[in-house]
Amino acid sequence: MTEHFICSALIDKELDPLYINLNDETLKRLNIESNSIILNFGEFKKELTIEIDNNLKLNQIKLSSYLNENISIPELPYDSFFNKNHLFLGPVIGFLLTPGYYNNMQEIVKLRFSNYDKIKGLIYIFNRKTINQSNKTISGYYYEPTTNKFMKGTFPYPCAIYNRSNMKPNIYRHFKKHIGKNIFNYPYRNGNKYSFWHKISKIPYIGEHLPITRKYNGVESLVQMLTKYESVFLKPTSLSRGRGIFHIEKADRGYILSYNTGNKVLIESIETLKERLNSSIKKNRKYIIQQEIPSNHSGKKIDFRLYLQKDETKNWKYSGLETRVAKVGSVITNSSHREKVIPGEVALKEIYHLSEDQIKQKIVEITQLCINILNVMENAEEAHFGDVAIDLILDKKCKIWLLEVQRNYAAEKKANWTKSDRRILPYILPTPFEYAKSLAGF
Repeated sequence: MTEHFICSALIDKELDPLYINLNDETLKRLNIESNSIILNFGEFKKELTIEIDNNLKLNQIKLSSYLNENISIPELPYDSFFNKNHLFLGPVIGFLLTPGYYNNMQEIVKLRFSNYDKIKGLIYIFNRKTINQSNKTISGYYYEPTTNKFMKGTFPYPCAIYNRSNMKPNIYRHFKKHIGKNIFNYPYRNGNKYSFWHKISKIPYIGEHLPITRKYNGVESLVQMLTKYESVFLKPTSLSRGRGIFHIEKADRGYILSYNTGNKVLIESIETLKERLNSSIKKNRKYIIQQEIPSNHSGKKIDFRLYLQKDETKNWKYSGLETRVAKVGSVITNSSHREKVIPGEVALKEIYHLSEDQIKQKIVEITQLCINILNVMENAEEAHFGDVAIDLILDKKCKIWLLEVQRNYAAEKKANWTKSDRRILPYILPTPFEYAKSLAGF
């Protein structure tokens, strides 16, 4: 690996944009044979003529903020290094957001960028409509740490993209051509629930942690599942956040059908159950039937959400575990149907009665199992993830049951939720930029 020569960069609006300034000693240490240097700023490259300025300190360089008629270098704290006669200034990171969040960014500034001093460089927010493929620039807003605000600008393509939007395949292919595989959390939408189960269930050490899942092929397939299990969920294969879910359990006089709204209906015959479901489910929507793993406390359904993120080491790390407690009678734990969120460690102690050592061991077990799943998914799908949440259940024996990998989990929107929902945010919002910086080569 080529050794990097670390330097500090000064941005000067008055400097001739064709030159780079440094002192004699810095030039000697660089051991550059030519009289020019190639500046690399994101994916933008420009040749600059070396000019000696002995008023500069050792390892200090000075650059013009002007690059061309489209791009300037914002005055920000940067990391910089030389590799032979190439100067790398950065990191330059793109943060692709959905239009809704792109137009309302101030809500996420303080937490997403709370560790900016560690990241440094140019981090800009954009959406798919602000990409100019012809001149390889992106319009958007960059984070300015002095004022803690966003400033408008036009920027070169970044060296890494953190994706929080449904990036279209043609846009992904375009960026991949120019910046390689440094785009993470693509694909962004959650995958098909049945396809996920079908692939993962074949792996023995993972499959034993998955609830039995079958395709829904009419009420007969549902009734067949209910001959094996006391209760099941009927879920759309491609929706999240509890949308479109039904819960069906056996009763003395038939079945109890529960809607995601909280309403419950006693169904006394299979024919009536068929009529109810046919009138409720979307005709062109595919569903799965999934074994319910009982997980209740004081009559309230509970589940866990594990947050896993890659950091500057490019490895997965545990970022947090929370327990979601549903309202009485609700069969789902999403935001509108839950009573509260508590730290996972608290739930393991107070609900599952684990000791401190047992809590640590259980979190390690959960984390390692989920990392194994993510590694399988990345290899099988040729996907690239760096920021995910995984929903799971612990049964009364504390066995782990995996429900779903959430690629597009609620993050920014949690800022407007309850205090217990917001507790996790300082631990999960800043970390993806650490990974992006590492991908960018800094």
